[in-house]
Amino acid sequence: MRIKSSTQRGVSLIEVMVTLAIGLVVSIAAIAMVISNRSAYKSTEALSRIQESTRVAFEIMSRDLRAAGVNSCSGGTRVLNLLADPTTRWWSDWTGGLRGFDADGVSGAAAIGSGVGERVAGTDLIEVMHGGTSALTVSGHNSSNAEATVNGVALPAYSLALQQPSGLSAGDLAIVCDFESTALFQVSAVNETNNSIQHAVVADKVPGNCSSGLAYRTPVTCDGGEGSIKLFAPGAQVMRLEAAAWYVGNNGRNGPGSSPTSLYRVGPSASAGGSVVLPLVPEEIVEGVTNMQVRYMLDGEADYRTADSITGVGWRNIIGVEIALDIEAPESGTSTAAAGARLTRTLRHVVNLRNRVL
Repeated sequence: MRIKSSTQRGVSLIEVMVTLAIGLVVSIAAIAMVISNRSAYKSTEALSRIQESTRVAFEIMSRDLRAAGVNSCSGGTRVLNLLADPTTRWWSDWTGGLRGFDADGVSGAAAIGSGVGERVAGTDLIEVMHGGTSALTVSGHNSSNAEATVNGVALPAYSLALQQPSGLSAGDLAIVCDFESTALFQVSAVNETNNSIQHAVVADKVPGNCSSGLAYRTPVTCDGGEGSIKLFAPGAQVMRLEAAAWYVGNNGRNGPGSSPTSLYRVGPSASAGGSVVLPLVPEEIVEGVTNMQVRYMLDGEADYRTADSITGVGWRNIIGVEIALDIEAPESGTSTAAAGARLTRTLRHVVNLRNRVL
């Protein structure tokens, strides 16, 4: 009996090692591709988030800036500020509706410091005052110091009757205007029965009104009495006086998934009866903003200026504002610049002040 020898052979150690080496190279390449794709995805996602955050920031800021000044009636060319001691509070000090501060400029809206909500050193701040978006039509005005019937409606002294409910409360800041002049005042009382608001001098409101008369005069008469009386005819407009300041502040968060600074908006809150100073309420608008630089275009000029080169009445001649925001992704490791670095972009936006250019 003849036995045939087998022709099968085993795999040599060298072949096994070569196979393992090839497999290892392929695995490393696949892992590197996954890591690269993951990193690219994080960077793309971070860039999208930065662009979206910047869009939101510019959109909300632009609403305030475009409306700077008085957006009804005469456009605020003759403005009487009846708020008592206006220069002691940034939100009652009317300078045409706009005022800016460079990196070292001191504003009462936000102190420079390291505390939560405080302004980051080296960043700009801009203050805005303007009329609210909802203008209410005056149906009658009792400018006397006693109750009177106007157009068939009994009105208390120093009262403006409105065609519809105002939504204002005692202590709120308001504007009344026609095509001759504008007056800023604090609502001293509200009568919901006849939709009227009062502009009297009362002791329990802060800042309060320095006189009851609404007639434009310069210098303003602040005698605690009637001052100069003006009768606003039916058709005049009443709106809320709004004030806001924009700045970069500390948000108190600092970790791999959070940026330590944000864009803030601060302004006086709605009054709770007006018996105390209106509290300032800071709102965090967009996380990740690390710097804000603002420049201003004066009417008749071709180049933008910084805030420290504008003084006095120059603020009334601003027609455009250029905003530059440095904004970073909240997540660390989204930039290839360094290990753990955050992706950062600088974006600019220009706003025309519609109440100054129309």
